[in-house]
Amino acid sequence: MRSLILKIFLSYWIAASVVILVIDLNPHEQMHRPEATEALASAIRIHAHSLLQVYEAGGCAAAAPLLSDSTDTLDMASPDGTVLCSPAPAADLHSLIHTAATSKLPIATNFRNFQVVALAVTSPSGKPYIMLLKNRFSTPIFFGLVPGTTTVIISGVVTLLLAVLIAVPIRRLRCAARDIANGRLEARAQWGKTFGALANFPSSDVLSGLIVDFNHMAERLQSLVAAQRVLFRDISHELRSPLARLSVALELAREAGPASMKAPLDRIEVETARVNDLISQLLSLSYMETVQELSQSANFSLGDLVRSVLPDVQYEADRGHCHVIARTLHDCPVYGDRVLLQRAIENVVRNAIRYTPENGVIEIDVKRVESNGLSLAVVRVADSGPGVPSDELTSILLPFYRVDKSRQRATGGYGVGLAIADRAVKLHSGEIRATNKPEGGLVVEMTFPFSLRPAEPRHERIAQ
Repeated sequence: MRSLILKIFLSYWIAASVVILVIDLNPHEQMHRPEATEALASAIRIHAHSLLQVYEAGGCAAAAPLLSDSTDTLDMASPDGTVLCSPAPAADLHSLIHTAATSKLPIATNFRNFQVVALAVTSPSGKPYIMLLKNRFSTPIFFGLVPGTTTVIISGVVTLLLAVLIAVPIRRLRCAARDIANGRLEARAQWGKTFGALANFPSSDVLSGLIVDFNHMAERLQSLVAAQRVLFRDISHELRSPLARLSVALELAREAGPASMKAPLDRIEVETARVNDLISQLLSLSYMETVQELSQSANFSLGDLVRSVLPDVQYEADRGHCHVIARTLHDCPVYGDRVLLQRAIENVVRNAIRYTPENGVIEIDVKRVESNGLSLAVVRVADSGPGVPSDELTSILLPFYRVDKSRQRATGGYGVGLAIADRAVKLHSGEIRATNKPEGGLVVEMTFPFSLRPAEPRHERIAQ
């Protein structure tokens, strides 16, 4: 927001400076305005009466003190074009003097280095003269047109206020958009009572209308996602009943069918188990997406939690002929729902087992790190599989995303496990991140804030 306010503020003053500079560099036109010319002519007539009286009585020596000051010069000329009591004038002055002699009105003209107002007057003795008021501008009078201190202060305050009134709603729109992108669909952009009352913008104002349209879009998006979640949950529940009946029918078919039907029936049982597993994951994902806060939370050791899942994950690793190695901290306390975090860790480890080749190794590390003065608990799961393309590392945390676009069962699961883990970690104010190892393999790190100051850590190595 600061950069936007600064850009608006500087843009105004740069534009104002350019306008002032152009005006200053342009030949001055003040004397050419009718009201200014008439005012100067009146002043010349009043001054000329005494000046000509002194000149006719004492000549140029007596009139010299009255002819000029530090800014302007007042010269006298005869109607034939001769300038009196001054050095030789510019050649162009002769034509101006002749024109002024035949005109009853004052004449204003610009020359290269000065501007002149010429006026025909009559001395007290009745003799005609031409008075020339010269104003030099060979050097632009820059500071003469710069606004005063009061003008600068008022303009600065108004410009700053305008920049804030524009930047604040844009910043709030960005924050709300970021929250929605992070899954907090209930986020809305607020104009704010203070700025709204100050600006008193109508509902048709562009910024106010933009906020209204954004919030309407957010509400619509939230309702669509909520309807989708309800649909997932309802369909998953409805599929459980026919699957249960299918399992009963399968057992009856085994008892009544011939031996030749054993292989097809076994195949039906395997596929039924897979569908049931998919339904269970869909229900878990639907539940995780609807949960907004943890209902059953407590302090527990993250290292103990990892050790408790080792027997189950090692059993699954044995079926794939790979090994699990864990290095944990006894005292690595976090606060949250133990069941949800256990499910998240199991899903990440199962994903690693699925992609680890035979005789490969899955490494699980639980450690404490310091970041920006904060203590964090980190669970790091690394496999020795093929890894993931770098442009898809964030996408694998999305529901139903598969790196293998063919979506074959042999090349992976349903793309739900990591999405469940991602949601569970975020519910614990944590962060999950996937990276590739230089030597090959995927690394998934889950980071959680410490719930309290732990005791001195003790390392333990468990090899299964």
